[in-house]
Amino acid sequence: MDVLLNCAVNTAAVPVLDRRRPAVLAPFLGESVLVHALAGLAAAGTRRVCLLPADRAEEFRPFVGRGNPWGLEIQLAPAGGPPPPEFATARAVLLDRLPQLPDQPLWESYPGWFAAQQALLPTVARQRVGMREVSPGVFVGLRSQVAADAQLLAPCWIGANVFVGPSAIIGPAAIVEDGSYVDAGAEISGSLLGPGTYAGSFTEIRGSFAAGSELLNLASGSVTEVTDRFLLGTVQPPAGGGGGWRRLFQLGRPSRARPVAADRTALTGGWGTTGERLEGNPGGSEPGRMPPAGL
Repeated sequence: MDVLLNCAVNTAAVPVLDRRRPAVLAPFLGESVLVHALAGLAAAGTRRVCLLPADRAEEFRPFVGRGNPWGLEIQLAPAGGPPPPEFATARAVLLDRLPQLPDQPLWESYPGWFAAQQALLPTVARQRVGMREVSPGVFVGLRSQVAADAQLLAPCWIGANVFVGPSAIIGPAAIVEDGSYVDAGAEISGSLLGPGTYAGSFTEIRGSFAAGSELLNLASGSVTEVTDRFLLGTVQPPAGGGGGWRRLFQLGRPSRARPVAADRTALTGGWGTTGERLEGNPGGSEPGRMPPAGL
């Protein structure tokens, strides 16, 4: 069976997901919507796929060719152009939902996009190489380290190469993508922490998609740039590379730590009011330090 996979989806209701790269390539349970769609099509017996991008066709080129994990032959049509003649009789599929979730629209709202991930999470987690179900509904990926007193509440996805610090609480309904770092005492619930994102000590992230220093409120669609890098930031590999968690943060050390009350700062896509902004790092690990080696 041949499929024309139309990636020119309508993202008017979720513009943030389409801002930096096509929405079908946004983070989605350790991969992207496109990767999960290709896996679903292959499982249904598809043999050849032609991708139809609306724009930014170069972003799709890594998927073209043979020898991919799904055994598919994948071609790429020019952005906005016609498909190759050999796909003239192929079945047309709009990537507005995944083959695995035919009744779950992806692009009608941010909560809908997040709900699709929650619905697919158990299936994908049990198929992902190296991911373990450490307790019912709680999945932890390869080379991730979770502090002994951290709480993981189902449903919960911890990707590969993730660090979760002491007294952190992840879940329920939380997704922490690959390469992220959750510092001591942080809480993440009903939210997605994007790949390579740092959540600072005693920071609460609720009902949001955090990616680097940007925070998207899933309910309202508002976006906040968090300028305090002790609250939210990007994890950077050190110069010269290095694997696992031998990483440095893109965070500057304060010239002088000042003691403050151990209040939490709530991040919900806009500044919360449950505590003062943290200027130090009470009771937790120091955000500017190098994470422990060997993670």
